[in-house]
Amino acid sequence: MPHTHNDREISLLEVLKTHPDAGQRDMAEAIGLSLGMTNLLLKELSAKGWMLMRKLNTRKVQYVLTPEGLKELSRRSYRYLKKSIRNVADCRVQLEALVLEAKASGSSGLLLMGISDLDFVLDHLCRQHNLPFAASVERRARDGWFVVHGEDDPALSPNILEYMESGPIEATT
Repeated sequence: MPHTHNDREISLLEVLKTHPDAGQRDMAEAIGLSLGMTNLLLKELSAKGWMLMRKLNTRKVQYVLTPEGLKELSRRSYRYLKKSIRNVADCRVQLEALVLEAKASGSSGLLLMGISDLDFVLDHLCRQHNLPFAASVERRARDGWFVVHGEDDPALSPNILEYMESGPIEATT
């Protein structure tokens, strides 16, 4: 469910673009809002000129995204993409620091124990820095390897989430 007013607007604009024949109930369900809130939001989008309402008959209304609405959706999507790319770049820098720390420690490689959505990034960075990488869901340690635990079990330390939140941490070898 979208949290902010802007999130709700962009969610509704996306529904208007991808499901032009959707009714208000379908839209409300798609974005996780009440029918009344969706109706209010549609009126706001119409007042801003981002959407038109065409009455097809006494019971059916068609909602059409205007060119200005499409531009607004594109602008917001672009801003979101830029922000996401900055976040990914920050994440990469933090993970690279982890890889460099593992290499500087003289470890034989970097071992990710458990499950992480970031395993492919760690693998790529380890390859860039000529450091062997392994992932083990069975949580079997390897002698001489720098160990970091996946985000599937945040209670285990050192954990990749701790590293992402606070920078370098003490890791076990």
